Amino acid sequence: MTRAQAFSWFARAVFALSFFVPLHEAVQAKETFRLSLPVDCKLGQDCFVQNYVDLDPEPGVLDAACGAAAYDGHKGTDFRVLNTKATANVLAAAAGIVRGVRNDMADRLVQTEKDRADIVGRECGNGVVLVHEDGWETQYCHLQKGSVAVQPGDKVARGQKLGRIGYSGLAAFAHVHLSVRKDGAVFDPFLGRSPSAEFQDACAAAGPVQETSLWQAEAGDLLKDAAGSLIELGFASGPVSTGELERGTVSQPSASADALVFFARAINLRKGDRLVLKVEGPDGEFAASSGKPMEKTKAQWVAFSGRKLREKRWQAGTYQGEAVLVRNGKAASRETARFVLD
Repeated sequence: MTRAQAFSWFARAVFALSFFVPLHEAVQAKETFRLSLPVDCKLGQDCFVQNYVDLDPEPGVLDAACGAAAYDGHKGTDFRVLNTKATANVLAAAAGIVRGVRNDMADRLVQTEKDRADIVGRECGNGVVLVHEDGWETQYCHLQKGSVAVQPGDKVARGQKLGRIGYSGLAAFAHVHLSVRKDGAVFDPFLGRSPSAEFQDACAAAGPVQETSLWQAEAGDLLKDAAGSLIELGFASGPVSTGELERGTVSQPSASADALVFFARAINLRKGDRLVLKVEGPDGEFAASSGKPMEKTKAQWVAFSGRKLREKRWQAGTYQGEAVLVRNGKAASRETARFVLD
């Protein structure tokens, strides 16, 4: 197969995320196939798991922790960075052979129906497909334009650089989408099996079920974000939007800013969760917010608390904000951030 033929096959048959083979009956994974992390970053600090495989074969959402940190029909695991100004190397999760690549799509956040229509059939954006032994296959999507470092037919080692995280294709945030397949069937790497009604029933009966993970690392460490995580805290000159945070355009306030606001961004919130904020200024308590309970599951949410300027300038000194994710009346996560104003 020539390089041109390989690319043509790849474009037709692989990169449309909606074109995967239908789900097969759940099959237990062989213990010999294991995955290392597909990103070179520090989880919980530089990158986070935003979405997991949807294990509900019917309409609805179910992740490997029996929660809803996914969206209907999602067939992979999304490792995200904070915004479009950040990136990280994408690594081969296992040794294999490159079946196909794409490397020429622009990085552009999908925000409108026109954006979505422009990439029909190319939802994966720039990426790589690797084939492994025993019918295993991994696919890496949304890579940065021009960053793909391998070619069809290349043999790659576990941990070898494939490209860099971007936001090409059907991407609403900068991330790499990792799909795992066995003989054409979608597999969840946390369970080592394909989605099934049996897993859904087990979750309903007894909660999270212990399965055979494909990860070399502790699956529990990778599942932490499914339970909700505070991923970004900071100070701004006014309320901030998710879009501004995704583009990395939020700047710290000046001494004469119209407002001084502390914000916190969280992912994978559940119904009933609250984000409680408290801000201390140079003279003590500055602002606070108890937060309203989430009315439904939220993939991400931004909360903020602060004041408008009533003097000529803000008082110089240290401002410290604390954000607490409260679930069922208890602190599930707590983070702080400091800002020094001269």
